[in-house]
Amino acid sequence: MKIKSTLCLAGALLAVCAGLTGGSSSEAEAATYGCYRVTAASLNLRARPLSTSPVVGVARRGDILEQRKLFCTPRGFWCAVRKGSLEGYADKAYMRKVACP
Repeated sequence: MKIKSTLCLAGALLAVCAGLTGGSSSEAEAATYGCYRVTAASLNLRARPLSTSPVVGVARRGDILEQRKLFCTPRGFWCAVRKGSLEGYADKAYMRKVACP
């Protein structure tokens, strides 16, 4: 019975904390974890973190891409990025970490 009470209390606290932040799920999805500047002439943004994945867009040299996830892929080759409303994965070898504007 003690475990059930603890779980209920934890759930209630999470609900209260979520309400206090005033955030919505769309705000959580729009979180930025840093920015990258494209260093290649052009950089394909892909649907998944694979070089064989379909291209969903292209970024040009100098474009600023926002990092969408706290960490890049486990080996660190791909990062989830956003360019305006376009979201995809970009190869880190063609970007440089910069301060967000």
